[in-house]
Amino acid sequence: MGIWRGVSLWILAASWFPDRVSAGPAPGDRDFITVDGELFNYAASAEAVVRSVEYADRNEIIIDRSGNRYPLRDDENGHLELGQSSGKADFDWLREAWDSAQQEDPQRYPLERVMPDADIEFLASLFEMLEETTTGVVEGWTWKVRQPGRTHHLDSLDDVNELLRKATDLPDTIVQDPYEHLYRPYRMIRGTLALTDRHYLVYREEFPEDVPDA
Repeated sequence: MGIWRGVSLWILAASWFPDRVSAGPAPGDRDFITVDGELFNYAASAEAVVRSVEYADRNEIIIDRSGNRYPLRDDENGHLELGQSSGKADFDWLREAWDSAQQEDPQRYPLERVMPDADIEFLASLFEMLEETTTGVVEGWTWKVRQPGRTHHLDSLDDVNELLRKATDLPDTIVQDPYEHLYRPYRMIRGTLALTDRHYLVYREEFPEDVPDA
């Protein structure tokens, strides 16, 4: 994993996948996935990303939802901004970095999906998962938890974790995220000797055909 350390990635979510590289990202409400070594995060806006960077000569890369890369640069007033596109992202690197991050810290990245082979679909799925795991309550989002004899409608993944933390019927439980992916929860044990909160949950994707009455 050492080859990735010190490298930072920022992934921009657009509402559509343009067919060509634009001269620069258009202004407006956009959010980002950030990757710093093996640390993946979600940022709510371009402004939040720029504010989190101290200077332009660091090794950050910015990648939009189409896979185009953008550099950070200083404007004429010495303020950071996004420059013009400098090419396409290295998706092989990104896939390996994500696999490594999930293996190293499954508690931080608890949603385990079967990732698509197509690069753009992989990027879209990655964005969804990080948005879901790092964002709290979002208007219009519903997490559904189906347990024997009842179904819960919850506002966030934190609420799901709280509900299932001490549940005894996990093998019979199915969780549906706001993007309608299905998961089965599993209780894991931390690798430390902590006396409290020794357990955490991960959610492994299930396909509808494998889930009764999905």
